[in-house]
Amino acid sequence: MAAIGKILVVRLSSIGDIILTTPLLRSLKTAYPEASVTFIIKKQYRELLSCCPYIDELIEFDAKEGFAGLRKLKTLLKQQQFDLFVDIHKNWRSRYLRFGLGVDQIHSYHKQLFKRTLLIWFKINLYGAVKPVYERYFEAVTDLKIQYDGRGTEIHFAQEKSDHVKELLNRSGIDLARPLIILCPSATYLNKRWKADGFIETGRYLISNRFAQVVVLGGPEDTELCTSIALAIGKGAVSLAGKLSLSESAAQLKLASLVIANDSGLLHMAQSQKVPVIGIYGPTTRELGYFPVDQDSIVIETNLPCRPCTHNGLNKCPKKHFKCMNKISSEQVIKAALQYLPDKN
Repeated sequence: MAAIGKILVVRLSSIGDIILTTPLLRSLKTAYPEASVTFIIKKQYRELLSCCPYIDELIEFDAKEGFAGLRKLKTLLKQQQFDLFVDIHKNWRSRYLRFGLGVDQIHSYHKQLFKRTLLIWFKINLYGAVKPVYERYFEAVTDLKIQYDGRGTEIHFAQEKSDHVKELLNRSGIDLARPLIILCPSATYLNKRWKADGFIETGRYLISNRFAQVVVLGGPEDTELCTSIALAIGKGAVSLAGKLSLSESAAQLKLASLVIANDSGLLHMAQSQKVPVIGIYGPTTRELGYFPVDQDSIVIETNLPCRPCTHNGLNKCPKKHFKCMNKISSEQVIKAALQYLPDKN
């Protein structure tokens, strides 16, 4: 087998999926320390990996440029003569990029679409042993003898990002000497969102009974939701939704005593900072691969025969009852949170 000097890895989106690539990137660099690793990512997610020590070149793809932009990107890639192509997105864009590059070794991971379809639509479970997505990515390089090292995910950021976040918290009246709870009430799809009242009740309890402070975190599109929750919680809670970049969000999460989040990119970002996480899961189940790493995490879920009803999420409940989320109480979440927070006395 020819020596591997240049490696190309493709995962265009989204926040959580990109974060879940970092164990594979770390292991590739360990296996081929002298090789140059290039990663292709959508433009809006570039900041997630801009400080990654396992990537030598980060190439962004602007989806707004459409197929013309994809052709231009492929022309650029052809000039670089890669030895190894690792496709861990496996959609039509990544397939288009990988064919015709003249790469000797092309590897991609198996999405298990058949098993996923049977589970979601017919509730037939053929998964057997449950393997999270970040470990499934390693199936793409099995024949290269590259294995997961057990060290979890990681997102790196510049010190200036952390300094900016601390300054912003100070201006918002947050005392980092006290326990800091971060609530992440949003998700891309509506049926992945736990009820706002649950986050409000949980936040109020932890402020009153654990001398905690609360930051409600989300993207620009979540500003209204997060602001309303922070205002309803009252004194001791602030919203920073829409005020932080991706790397600043990671820096913010790193400061937390505990993160309480829906199945979302921010949950995986919190885990990349080795922060305890409580994940609230409704329409999706463990077999689909997106549950948090077991270490320092608790999953709150309701066992129902209609779960899972989706892989990525939906904007409505197919059964019109939304029991998977509505049956999760704030008492359940508070009980889990107290395992990570010392009594204020």
